Amino acid sequence: MPPVDKSQSYNMNSIGVFLREIRSYRGETLHQVAKGVDIDSPLLSKIERGSRLPTTAQIKRISSYFSLSEIELNTMLVSERIIKEFGINQITYLAIKRIEKEYFGLKERANDDSY
Repeated sequence: MPPVDKSQSYNMNSIGVFLREIRSYRGETLHQVAKGVDIDSPLLSKIERGSRLPTTAQIKRISSYFSLSEIELNTMLVSERIIKEFGINQITYLAIKRIEKEYFGLKERANDDSY
């Protein structure tokens, strides 16, 4: 996988685009959703445009408002934070693989302890 500069624009399945699409599909205005999730409209606009990421507390309120999986939104948030911080490149890929290996190792140890 060739390295990608982290300064490049990243929008593939971004959480902001995802939220804007849901809002538009439901026919709600930015102001309506912002009021419903208790954040100001300019901040929600920044989140939708990808210039700001929501906090985990905001994710909780957004997931509740739209009846979405909080886990799925938090997963999108974490992956977007990783990409914004480190970019999409071989090192990031290898780091994710390492996390995956550690996770499954912990999961296996937890399963072994249950016997």
